[in-house]
Amino acid sequence: MASLAKAGLILRRAGFTLVLAFVLLCLVFGYDADLAGTLFLPSWAAFFLIWPYLDRKLHFKLPRISRPRPRRSTAWGRVIVTGLIAFPIGMAVTLLPVSDFSMVVGPSLWIALYYGWPALSRRIPLPESWKVKTEGGEARATPKRNVWRLLGRGVLAMTSAIMVMILVPAMTVVIPIGHSLERARRVHNSIRPGMTLAEVLDASTDCDCFATGSEFPYDPNATSQPIPAICLNRNPDGAYRVYDVAAHREIALTKAQAVERLHNKLHDGYRWSFSYTYLNITPMHVSFSVIFGPDSRVTEVTPVRGWD
Repeated sequence: MASLAKAGLILRRAGFTLVLAFVLLCLVFGYDADLAGTLFLPSWAAFFLIWPYLDRKLHFKLPRISRPRPRRSTAWGRVIVTGLIAFPIGMAVTLLPVSDFSMVVGPSLWIALYYGWPALSRRIPLPESWKVKTEGGEARATPKRNVWRLLGRGVLAMTSAIMVMILVPAMTVVIPIGHSLERARRVHNSIRPGMTLAEVLDASTDCDCFATGSEFPYDPNATSQPIPAICLNRNPDGAYRVYDVAAHREIALTKAQAVERLHNKLHDGYRWSFSYTYLNITPMHVSFSVIFGPDSRVTEVTPVRGWD
């Protein structure tokens, strides 16, 4: 027992010093990334070795291991049920106008449902066998263990482990991508052939990156000739922002000024293309394009696609 307690203290000390080394890594990374990577392991080892000295000087004691508590078995059936409930709710969040907060909704809801299930099960109409009794309630006789009970529990544990390995990546990867796809499709479906530039700007207010370009002939090697392309940003209040190369700063534009600038920059009478890109915490981006004809009206809206 003493050896287990000592091992636990060593693990806690290693974990806490790892956090300190990671904080130091983040601080140094802002100045020199190579130096930060070189110092990480030596700093972790140094923190671990000098921790007794820091412990005495800073009077910061690691919490000691308390007396062993009775071991509680994991409710594997509850893991499966709460996971199956949390996943569709997390997917439904992709329909809401929220940011990448959708990434943490699924796992957070799964954990909350698992630990809150005892109280929740007593307040909603469920079969009596699904309800979790309180510790102070009636004492239940410990069921006699047999081969079939152990086998069933093993199947539940294996199923739960597989669900965790599948659903957690799905919640943290698929849900943000699904949210980007939903945002892109909403804007994509609001743009139709024949729309004018002003009508497209009115319909496409939700976008992370917006870039335009035209097929106007120009020499890319000529420094004095302006490039027929522009990146336009839109503030939540409806104002537009564009980087002015001559002034070396961003300038604010009204919608009318943005439309005029696009006409002048992209040159009327040539084919234009608008590119909409949606970002998330994964490497996969979502985008689609709107093609304008020489008459400055939409001729084609490409399908929504994902790319790395």
